[in-house]
Amino acid sequence: MAGGLARQVGAARAWGLRRWVDVRGTATGRLLERIARELVAIELFDRAMTLAAQAFTSIVPLLLVTAALRPNSDGVGSHVASTLGLSPETRDALAGSVPDSSEVASAIGILGLLVALLSATSFARALERIYVRVWGARRPGVRNAWRWLATVLAVALATSIVAFTRDVVTASWRGITQLAVQALIWSLVWTLVPQLLLRRQLPRRPVVVTGVLTGIGMALLGQAGSVYLPLALTAGARQFGVLGVVFAYLGWLFALSFVVVAAMAIGHACACDDGPVGRWVRGTGPDAVPAPPDEASDGGPTSGPVGVR
Repeated sequence: MAGGLARQVGAARAWGLRRWVDVRGTATGRLLERIARELVAIELFDRAMTLAAQAFTSIVPLLLVTAALRPNSDGVGSHVASTLGLSPETRDALAGSVPDSSEVASAIGILGLLVALLSATSFARALERIYVRVWGARRPGVRNAWRWLATVLAVALATSIVAFTRDVVTASWRGITQLAVQALIWSLVWTLVPQLLLRRQLPRRPVVVTGVLTGIGMALLGQAGSVYLPLALTAGARQFGVLGVVFAYLGWLFALSFVVVAAMAIGHACACDDGPVGRWVRGTGPDAVPAPPDEASDGGPTSGPVGVR
């Protein structure tokens, strides 16, 4: 059996290599090769894990503070459980592990709220560093620090709106409707975020394409997460209590961050492509973004931005 499996794997590998030789010289092959180089050069897994950790320590506390300050709230734990769509068993475990709104609100105070807002900018700063690395743009500097806070608030607001759509969408085509609404929300957010962080240095059309790629990817992942995440969080809460919920949710944030970083690299690779895809992404006409020099010689996506203006 092992020998037969090895032969099948070898045959599949040989077939894949033959197909790649046929495709490599085409426009599609060159684009795929450029995307692969971009994903390797950006260190996708490391960047996604860093972004997920920053999101966990930035956006999640901000959502907890917001839930604590909501009037007539059933409690922070109940609010978070409702947002994540957890089962009643997991709701009880999380609600019992997290203090209620009055306790959190009294412990936070005005100073605590300011500290939470300032610390939340670490997510935006990590995101800014990735955009700078991918697009080769200039960092705006501390003088534009308000953009970090605006970015975090925009992502947190979009997260709350997406969670709200799960409750209000009740049509017969609920899954498709939710997918379309979430894709639209995330596309708008991830088109706005890079321009907000980098002071509109990036060309508009490639940023819109990248934002749409990110929005579609996050919407699809969100639909999968509506099935997977409650199961993972329920299993984690049953075995390890609130610590299991933390680990499961951190893994979910890594998946979302993976989509965000991968979409950045893919969008930049498409904008740098010298084939029909690149020409379409950059646009045509008198205002088209010029094609950048080929970056294959240095193997990285950071030799310069695409049409920064």
